[in-house]
Amino acid sequence: MIFDLQSIDALELEEAGIFTWNVGTDLVFGDSSVALLFGFPFEVSMTGQKMSAYLARIHPDDLPAVALQMHNAIASCGTYSVEYRVRGALDIYRLVASRGRCFRGVERDMTQFAGIIYPVGPVQPVQ
Repeated sequence: MIFDLQSIDALELEEAGIFTWNVGTDLVFGDSSVALLFGFPFEVSMTGQKMSAYLARIHPDDLPAVALQMHNAIASCGTYSVEYRVRGALDIYRLVASRGRCFRGVERDMTQFAGIIYPVGPVQPVQ
């Protein structure tokens, strides 16, 4: 994936993004800010892709904590709050904060996960 740096507004790199994850189908949908933070084309983010694609963009040192937070939120149908580094559109890591909540149908079906993600730190070259 190649991004034209001149086509990306500096403010876009600082905006919060909104995402939803249908746990049953394992599809994550995100807005343009989510796409930019994770380095995905906007069309892919809007039409949904597997959670594994998003997890692959998280810094390996941060992935266990993120996975544990997600697991706990799903198991308890509760909240999620974690900071981690994500490899984005410009092939750099950004420190982001993500907050969300798990929702579940009455019969424990149709589990949904919704949240927000936003940059909280400076960009870092990929090591």
